[in-house]
Amino acid sequence: MILIHNGHFYIGGAFDPDIKAILVQDGTIRALLRELPADLNNYELIDLKEHWVYPGFIDTHTHSFEGGLYSLMLDLSEALSIQDVLDLITIARPGVKEHLFAWNFDELKLKEKRFPTRAELDSVIPDKNLILRRMDGHSCMINSFACNNLENAGIKIRCEGEVFKALENDLTVHWFHKSLDAESILANYRAAAQIALKGGFTTIHTMVGDANDSIGHYALLKKHLSSFPIDYILYAQSFNIEAALEVGADRIGGCILADGSIGSYTAAVYEPYKGMPMRGHLYQSDSFWRNFIYMAHRYNMQVGVHCIGDRAIAQINDIYSELANTDFKDLRHMLIHCEMTDDDLINHIKASSAVPVMQPAFDLYWGGDSGFYASVLGIERSRKMNRFASMLSRGIRVCGSSDWYITPLNINLSLDALLNHNNPAERLSPEQAIKIYTENAAWLSHDEAQFGAIRSGLQADFSVLNYNLFDPPPYSQRKVKAVIKKGILQYDAL
Repeated sequence: MILIHNGHFYIGGAFDPDIKAILVQDGTIRALLRELPADLNNYELIDLKEHWVYPGFIDTHTHSFEGGLYSLMLDLSEALSIQDVLDLITIARPGVKEHLFAWNFDELKLKEKRFPTRAELDSVIPDKNLILRRMDGHSCMINSFACNNLENAGIKIRCEGEVFKALENDLTVHWFHKSLDAESILANYRAAAQIALKGGFTTIHTMVGDANDSIGHYALLKKHLSSFPIDYILYAQSFNIEAALEVGADRIGGCILADGSIGSYTAAVYEPYKGMPMRGHLYQSDSFWRNFIYMAHRYNMQVGVHCIGDRAIAQINDIYSELANTDFKDLRHMLIHCEMTDDDLINHIKASSAVPVMQPAFDLYWGGDSGFYASVLGIERSRKMNRFASMLSRGIRVCGSSDWYITPLNINLSLDALLNHNNPAERLSPEQAIKIYTENAAWLSHDEAQFGAIRSGLQADFSVLNYNLFDPPPYSQRKVKAVIKKGILQYDAL
């Protein structure tokens, strides 16, 4: 028996001063104790040193394979010029065997405000495969060596072009990913699990597949789920429903794309981007999505679709709404990202019973009247982005996530972003912020009877922070102190 004690326990929406310890057996909470047992020698003790104990936090949308992989590769977030990019690649090149993944690239931070050219990349890495990915994942650049290898593999790309977007971006990225063997794949997930623990999470949702026809290494990962120190909730990220069913998947999608991104000007919006004629792209027709979603629904599969612009959100939500009215099932279909929503669209989302899976850090990084959203959409539309409070006020069960590797897998950052949204009308209370990363997140995966709260009978999952979110210290002082998964102390910074 394990006794977890000397902490402040968050129970039922508040810290309960009467609970002195939690008794755990076989990974399950057996009792919430109002007094410590007389003989502590009968228990394995976990002393939380008066820190603040929350239900295990859950991130409901991550690219964990890529996040784990890229954490072992080249991070370009500090680059401020093309020369910085080239210098970082030059430094990394001696350790490259076949492939170099350079990620977290943001051309808007560079003084040149552009991607490096293929010729510039070739000058520093002419004989290894290089992919340079924009931070939002929707644009990339590769060198000529990789271009030739992709063409030889029959991948349909335009090597005479420069920056790859949309389908070319996806085909290129997944060709790189498919180059890895089974042990490398599992190593990436082990690295991702350690990052999740350090970030304060006990469970993370992750997509597996090429967002086209392949479910990739889904069967491999599923076979090894019990070997990880966190729970992975798997998505067959593919349009191949038959393949997903064959491996026993009960949800499909994740980052299958209805549109692109704001940063790449490919998110599908009703009104043109500021000062530009384009309105982004709907990647598939209404009939395509209707056939796909209806078929998944028929087989009782939960669906998640990436939709950022209001035009794309409406396209997917309209189909969810049709099903809600004609064949309702409690499948909890998802609108992944769901960034741009006016009041009417929010009301339609409420009527469809769809679940927005949203990213607080998007507002933190790109919101505000002088932020990136405002610069490309205008101030008025920028204030209709990432509307957490408006959705919750209408009874919509919003779930929180990072979209990691796009933004950090860090619960402190995500909670702070929710409490300090750039639009004051969209700020959440501490209780609301906690709920979308615990109770709502567990409900999303139909696991509300397994985890998401601290009560008897649930899994003994706890995230321990050094602060009370209702009265937090300055952000720089906020730390993850421990993560307990099924009663086992998996991350210890106590």
